[in-house]
Amino acid sequence: MSSRRWFWPRITGIEAEKLLLERGKDGSFLARPSSSNHGDFTLSVLRNGEVTHIKIQNSGDFYDLYGGEKFATLSELVQYYMENEGQLKERNGGVIGLKYPLNCADPTTERNT
Repeated sequence: MSSRRWFWPRITGIEAEKLLLERGKDGSFLARPSSSNHGDFTLSVLRNGEVTHIKIQNSGDFYDLYGGEKFATLSELVQYYMENEGQLKERNGGVIGLKYPLNCADPTTERNT
């Protein structure tokens, strides 16, 4: 997972919103561990000046967005939705585009304090 720079292993939803609003542009996104469901993940996406959080379910065998396509890895899920614009939608039908990964710092330069 460390080669996937869009994955932020140690941030909350509030921190994700702050990062995306400060450093992102429309279509910027990152993935992070879910704060509400241990073992699951969340995609945080900036669109129209607001951050949308999308739950990613980890069943142990596959990852999905609580229905729809199933993927063996989180990386495959993100890659699919980056390459297939229009497939990721809100409940009201609005398209959510994953266009610009917001990269995490290189793990080799991080220092745990």
